[in-house]
Amino acid sequence: MSRFYDEVVVASGTSVEMSRDKSGRANHESSLTDDRPARFQKIRTAGIVVLGPLSGLLFICLLPLMSLLIVVTLLSKMASASDVMQSEEAAMCMGCHASQDVVKTFGNKEKMSVHISERHFKDSVHSFLACTGCHSKVSMDDHPSAKYASRREFAVQISQACKGCHSNEQLMVKPMHRAAISRSNAPPCSECHGSHSIRKSAGWKEAASTSQYCLTCHKKDLSTSVNGETLSLMIDEKLLRGSVHSSHECSHCHSEYSKTTHPLGEFKNKRELSIAFSGVCKGCHADKYQQHQGSIHASLLRQGNRNAPVCTDCHGAHTVGPKLLAETLSGTPCRKCHESTFEAYKSSVHGQAKMSGNTHAPICSSCHSAHQVKPALASRSPKATCFGCHKDAAALHKEWLPNADLHLDAIACTACHVPEAEHTVYLRVTDSKSGASIEKAKLKEYLGSGYNDLTGARANGLDDKNLWDVYQQLSERKSAAGITGTIGLQDCNKSHSLASKKWAVRQCDSCHDANSKFFKTVVMAIIAPDGHEEHYAVNRAVLGSVITLLPINQFYAIGGTRLRFLDILGILMVFGGMSVPIVHLTLRFLTIPIREAKRLNKLRREGRR
Repeated sequence: MSRFYDEVVVASGTSVEMSRDKSGRANHESSLTDDRPARFQKIRTAGIVVLGPLSGLLFICLLPLMSLLIVVTLLSKMASASDVMQSEEAAMCMGCHASQDVVKTFGNKEKMSVHISERHFKDSVHSFLACTGCHSKVSMDDHPSAKYASRREFAVQISQACKGCHSNEQLMVKPMHRAAISRSNAPPCSECHGSHSIRKSAGWKEAASTSQYCLTCHKKDLSTSVNGETLSLMIDEKLLRGSVHSSHECSHCHSEYSKTTHPLGEFKNKRELSIAFSGVCKGCHADKYQQHQGSIHASLLRQGNRNAPVCTDCHGAHTVGPKLLAETLSGTPCRKCHESTFEAYKSSVHGQAKMSGNTHAPICSSCHSAHQVKPALASRSPKATCFGCHKDAAALHKEWLPNADLHLDAIACTACHVPEAEHTVYLRVTDSKSGASIEKAKLKEYLGSGYNDLTGARANGLDDKNLWDVYQQLSERKSAAGITGTIGLQDCNKSHSLASKKWAVRQCDSCHDANSKFFKTVVMAIIAPDGHEEHYAVNRAVLGSVITLLPINQFYAIGGTRLRFLDILGILMVFGGMSVPIVHLTLRFLTIPIREAKRLNKLRREGRR
């Protein structure tokens, strides 16, 4: 092999430029040129022919030697382990501990098997150690002499031997070990690693699935502290396998965790941790997550109410059950927060039907939906919800109720079907075309500074003048909005106590009476940004004021909401109608002589003719 430089004559053959891996072929003696100073290296064909087979021969000769070295190493290790187990010390220990029946009893009457499997020990990472390598305090002169109050005390004491090889400084390097051994009630080493069958972590990590790896620790009584609050990290494997997510690996939800990565997050408290981890659900359930974002629950959460429910509060974290479970009395999650409402529901006609085994009877989610839970609006009739199941309700009401459509629009279904509850007249600013309530922001836009006049605190509530001003401003702005009145329950929670239809209000004088309890309380209802209603007191006298005849002309109950002006006008009409015949008869009676004289004169004139 020779080196040449550009413009140097070389013999025939192949030359390679080393700096750029460029080769040149010379068929006869010639010079190799390049566009810059370059160095060529001549590769002699004879050298390749000789060195190639020699390299292969050398590798073939060394291969058995390398294999022999590996085998010797393995046999040496096995022999070492075998020697340990065949030693006089081990033979003495295994004389008792090889038995399946050997048991240790502690001071608190707990029992623990102290059987040692020779096969398991040989496969452990400590197979090269003798028994006294860890149990250094054991003496055959008085064994067993040590007394322990409990199994845990025994495990903690024995785990001290681990520190002979594995110092705290070494363990503190790993975050999980650091978190574990820093606790006041730190678990003994054997709780996670076992005792006589400890394997190398690399081996079982690779063989185990992610979930199996996680459960190595998390199926134990594991807990941590979050700013002083104790948080259990124990996962019941049986319950996990029975959940609808049993086919998922832990890392599918806990994506930041793996066999090699286990970050320790920091949270203000346990609740913040729950809220943070519930966000992983949207990875698979994006549609449900979007529905929840529009719910009153999410709205409360955004407003700072950290107790508002998130996914895991209703469905659980590791024990998520099937959808049908939430549709049972025992499985519905709503009762966790709404216990009083749920008790009212159980006593209702719906709850009684559900308890009797009627699977079609409605449960919470049937009316409120499961994820897109809207605020309860006491001022609105749940007619659309009720008619979802009772499709023939409108037709049935028309059979006995005059002006049924008007009644069903102005009176909430619950007002008649929860007869014992207190009722309220709700006035709402609504869109004239759709009938939907005008929300607070839009109402402020329509009324301007007049909005403050509407909601300002008053001792006796809003009066007829205030309502007229609102009506006038809405008309001037051509907002296509008006004031609508409806009758509903004062406490919308009572709407869950629905009675059987045989107890529903059917008597006309329940409403059409001056002393009707349905018209005792009047409020103005305005939809706040989060969807719930803000209520402002209204003077009951507005229902009987002529000024509000136009503003709330769609809400008038004959005999119930009495307009004094109409009463007087009606009386005048009655008396006026009665006075006509009376006056007529009186005049005829008084004019009898005059009319008689006229008659006689008429007869005389005719007789002369």
